[in-house]
Amino acid sequence: MTGGHDPQLHDLEPLDPGQPQRGAGAAVTSAGSAAPQPPRAGLPPPAWSATCRDAVPYRLLMCGVLMVIGCVMPFGADLQLAGYKTMGGAFFLFVGIGMVWTWWAAIHDNRTNGASVKWLLLCLVPLVTQVMDLIAYDPVEALSAAKLAGGIAGNAETCASWGVMFHQLGLALSGMEDAAVAAARVENFFRCFGSGRVFVLLGAALAVVFFGMGRVGSSRPAEAQRPLRAAPAVERKRR
Repeated sequence: MTGGHDPQLHDLEPLDPGQPQRGAGAAVTSAGSAAPQPPRAGLPPPAWSATCRDAVPYRLLMCGVLMVIGCVMPFGADLQLAGYKTMGGAFFLFVGIGMVWTWWAAIHDNRTNGASVKWLLLCLVPLVTQVMDLIAYDPVEALSAAKLAGGIAGNAETCASWGVMFHQLGLALSGMEDAAVAAARVENFFRCFGSGRVFVLLGAALAVVFFGMGRVGSSRPAEAQRPLRAAPAVERKRR
């Protein structure tokens, strides 16, 4: 009983808080000494990055979305004939998905590469194609074909030319008595051409415009810094 050690009794833990604990306590100490992790309240919004402050990738992503929307819309008066069901519309959909995929990744990584420029060059194909179709578009013949196919009612009217279309559009926006009839004529004008074609043309055209604006904007800071870079050299020559 005196001076003996009972083997059934466990050793007590040290009372000094400054000493590191053993076992599970050591893991807690090592974890506590690590750098604090910022709390995560949720995932970031899609197609957005805090490090990407340039507006051009976001605009080009929206152009790709417009092309994709246009390819799933009708390419004519027939509502059942969506754009992706045609050969040209399927290719336009491929280009639109490539634009969305590429610029979504560019926003996430805050970096563009050669593949991004390749998709922009492919946007020239739907742009040129739809512009040629728009130039050769005859709204009167298109309306007659749509009536024969049953896509539009027989009493529907359309605009005979682009000048008439803009005149009817002004009447529709004016709110006069014939505003409803003018709006129906403008609607049939674009419906016979294909509302999906309009979206594809708009997306491809804006992609080229935004890319050109981005190139011009990126060259301006370099031109502004040229006089500043040349000033030290001029001072050294004077000395």
